[in-house]
Amino acid sequence: MDEIDDEQVAEFRSLLEELRKQLLDACTHFDIWFQLYPTEQKVEVINRYKGFFQPARNAHLDRLYIKICNVISSDSRAPSFYRIFKMLNNHPTLASGIDVRLLRKRLRQHDKVLKKINDYRNKRVAHWDIETEESPRPLFGETEQMLKDLQDIFNQISGAHSANVWSFKYIQQGDTTNLLNALKTSYGGRDGRKLH
Repeated sequence: MDEIDDEQVAEFRSLLEELRKQLLDACTHFDIWFQLYPTEQKVEVINRYKGFFQPARNAHLDRLYIKICNVISSDSRAPSFYRIFKMLNNHPTLASGIDVRLLRKRLRQHDKVLKKINDYRNKRVAHWDIETEESPRPLFGETEQMLKDLQDIFNQISGAHSANVWSFKYIQQGDTTNLLNALKTSYGGRDGRKLH
């Protein structure tokens, strides 16, 4: 039988909370980055303030990649799924009923997109490597699906640990779109329609 003490439980809870924060940050940066995409409805206001919105959009993408790299890191100090998996392998009663092998397999299904993110992070976000060709960025859909799956994996682990049905659910915010609408209204955009 697996015996765990209060200190191990506290460490696991603390790690889960830090992982939740990193995942929430990743989802938030993804959402803002997506809302700043210059669609036909938004391009006029984004172009008018492009000195702000283009760097802001790039910064949110960079932060998204950094946060994703944190949650999938194999570094023993990182607040990552692999660190959680290691703790669960050593102490399965921290989240009874969790099949760590199955969760690792689900995470590995995203290896291609995670490799693209990690490569881009290492060559263009954390370091600027002019010696290599630019790696392809992950596509919107594959990144969105991966984030949903990471949330689900987190919820399974956290739910098994704390008996909460929903431990994490990112609710898309419309703040960025609302800001773009306010800016468009303030300078009298062409058609006066609200952005979506």
